[in-house]
Amino acid sequence: MEEYETVTKKGLIERRVYVDSGRFLIYGYESGGKISNKFRIVLNGRERKSFFLINTGKGRNITVDAEYEDDVKILKDGESSQVSDLL
Repeated sequence: MEEYETVTKKGLIERRVYVDSGRFLIYGYESGGKISNKFRIVLNGRERKSFFLINTGKGRNITVDAEYEDDVKILKDGESSQVSDLL
């Protein structure tokens, strides 16, 4: 087996294949002073992508495609910042 291959639980061999790389940003949602179990991941690579990452509370997360937005304002270190400025 090659170093870029892995074995699945079913015993099948899978290759790890490069898709994209770049910068990313993760931000969460706060309500009532408490951070929720939903986060947004913004990826800025060859393709710009965005996903919601939702913690199910069972040691797993659900990832949902989201519309890419880099003009959104978020709170960083007590100050308003635009996502595109942080990427």
